Amino acid sequence: MVTSPATILVGSGTAEPGPRNHYLELRARLLWRLLAGRKLSPLKVWNAVACYAAYFLRLRTSAKSPIVANFELWNECNESCLFCRDAEDDIYDTNPRGSGQAIPKGKLDLAHYKAVVRECADRLMLAIPYINGEPLMSKDIYEAVRFASELRVGTLIASNGILLNDQNSRKLLEAGLDCLKVHVSGFTQPVHSIQHRRGDVERIKANLLNFMRLRSETKAKTIVLLDYISYRHNAHELDAARRFALSHGMLFNVRPGNPRGMEETEAPQTTSPLPVDVPCDWLWTVLSIDWNSAIYPCCDHVVWSDAPSYGKAGSDSLTAIWNGPLAQRMRIIHAKQGRTPIPICAECPRQGVSFKW
Repeated sequence: MVTSPATILVGSGTAEPGPRNHYLELRARLLWRLLAGRKLSPLKVWNAVACYAAYFLRLRTSAKSPIVANFELWNECNESCLFCRDAEDDIYDTNPRGSGQAIPKGKLDLAHYKAVVRECADRLMLAIPYINGEPLMSKDIYEAVRFASELRVGTLIASNGILLNDQNSRKLLEAGLDCLKVHVSGFTQPVHSIQHRRGDVERIKANLLNFMRLRSETKAKTIVLLDYISYRHNAHELDAARRFALSHGMLFNVRPGNPRGMEETEAPQTTSPLPVDVPCDWLWTVLSIDWNSAIYPCCDHVVWSDAPSYGKAGSDSLTAIWNGPLAQRMRIIHAKQGRTPIPICAECPRQGVSFKW
């Protein structure tokens, strides 16, 4: 639904958890942003077409480069959300057969980030310097965005908005950020803090308003999306969040929340039926690099203990890894047997390149 040239409503708008969100309108706006910013070349389009052609044909190799690369600059966070961290702020291990220990925390060597982006810049559409944690806690986030922008690679981050103060907002805009997604799970502090234990929704709202003001003043083109994480306990505040976003030129989206830690009061997290016999297109289109420089096929591997990696950024060639024997083996298994033989894939409820929900 297009309400004006500056405001798009993304998603169904329902307050109840429902089918996964494809973010179709956001994708369209982002593609236009990349095109207008001269970050979408014929070679990148051809590479994307080749990636998806390889996926649909179930080939063991893909195009020469992934379409998207995710980077975990630092996996520390300042909001302590129930669904991903315990009371001590340790990251949950999503491996049901893991040791029960928290996922280690650390920072990615920025040189390794730059090496990957530089190697794939002519074909890579998006560099996403965010996987797990709050990206604005990393002092390297602005240089990471600037470096990708100078190489004409699009950038996107998902933030909780707490650190989106005036100084940091200006630095993001000056660096050329293409898309900023900020989440809330309520529009008043008592409701928002149910899920985000150290969240501050009033600060987030004020920071967003200031970011939009600075964006207008600097004539920047950064796309801003307010992402409403929907639960039963916050359904009554959804309309207020929608009005806030659309009245200030932001995109708005509703997505189902993860009820971990609130199982007694919230509905189970639901998505479309899991197509276990359908290969995951991430294997042909995306790579993820964690804080320890390990290269994985997707971001879920980052919070899965003992996940096998393809190699190491900074020491291994990304283009060689991308169509190397380990990546080919994953694609062959998915193409012939689906997700079931690989535990981490069998546990995954998602299909399609997008935000997690």
